[in-house]
Amino acid sequence: MEEKEEKEIKEEIREVKEALKWLSRTSADKMYKIDSRVQKQIKKASDRMSKHIEDVEKDRRKKMQEIRYIGVEFDPGKVKQGQEEVNAALKSGFEPIRDFETAKGIIMVLGLWGESDVQLKTGH
Repeated sequence: MEEKEEKEIKEEIREVKEALKWLSRTSADKMYKIDSRVQKQIKKASDRMSKHIEDVEKDRRKKMQEIRYIGVEFDPGKVKQGQEEVNAALKSGFEPIRDFETAKGIIMVLGLWGESDVQLKTGH
């Protein structure tokens, strides 16, 4: 092999090594950016799960204190009375649970929730 050919081969090897270093740095940068985004998404998901768990625990500490069934007839003379009863219950803290359609209107089922006397063990 001639000296000139050897130099060309060594130069090509050096260029390949440089290209590999560049690719390695570029890949590492890309991987770091991807990892950073993944970590942010994991943190967001973890925060949402924690909030959801807190909400579930809060709901478990509640108990229904009272239930009301309020009929709302769709008769022009009676609808206002049912509407006023439902609105008064809502203002008093009752929450809708569900409603049932009837031949004459609907029956609203409303519940009033309060703190349970039972303390849950949360490990804290």
